[in-house]
Amino acid sequence: MKQKNGLRVLLGPFIILIISFFIYFIRYPLWQYFTAIEPIFVMLISSYLIVLVVAIFLLKQDSKKSLSNVFYNCNIRMILIGLFFGPVYLGLWYSISFLLGSKLEFMSSTILRDYETYTFHSLPLAFALYLGFSVFGAFAEEVAYRGYVQTRISSRFGYVVGIIVATLFFSLEHIHIFQPSWIVRFFETQFLHVLLFGIFVGYLFFKSKENIWSVFSFHALLNIFSVSVPIVVTTTFPFATQFAEIASFTAIILLLRFLPLQNKSLPAS
Repeated sequence: MKQKNGLRVLLGPFIILIISFFIYFIRYPLWQYFTAIEPIFVMLISSYLIVLVVAIFLLKQDSKKSLSNVFYNCNIRMILIGLFFGPVYLGLWYSISFLLGSKLEFMSSTILRDYETYTFHSLPLAFALYLGFSVFGAFAEEVAYRGYVQTRISSRFGYVVGIIVATLFFSLEHIHIFQPSWIVRFFETQFLHVLLFGIFVGYLFFKSKENIWSVFSFHALLNIFSVSVPIVVTTTFPFATQFAEIASFTAIILLLRFLPLQNKSLPAS
């Protein structure tokens, strides 16, 4: 009976992941029918909206806490803590990369990074939708993987397991295209960052008394920086990027560890 209850706790997280994969599986073939960027961003925002709705539904069904505790506990101090760690991480990452011989270059014409091949009807509108997608995507992911998955798993197995499982599901959720070459490239270039990112925000979520706005502010700030600041980093030292990721996230995790925040005790495994 205890084992069945443990497996039942994992059902909701798997539902979110499967629905995310199903959306991506449908979304990618539709991509080829668009030549302008605005409808693509509308499609991306809509896909995250579906994930958010599913996560909220599961929160109401499975979580013993009310949604008001999840969304309305808007602690300004915790938001500022999240915003504080954004530039700290970025400063560390770029500084370490620079010390390892990487070259930092500012590009002059890429406010639609990774979408330069598409046309647009209005550049301000396209960029506003890009920012909206980045910020709303961060909110949907944090509600789904920290607000629901981490609290759900932590309530049964303890906060350490909750962070690990939520990070794993969050990392796998970033597989958007189901082609072997794309998946291999994802694990080679993005997986480490997403994994370490998930561990940090999971720990921040725990330390901030499960305040969703603390992790959202950190996540949104990094997303906004990523789409707004056209910096290209060229590495010359082997594994420089991986070393910078590990060193930067380790440093901010240690910094968070010793900040005078009182965490909420969660049930142990």
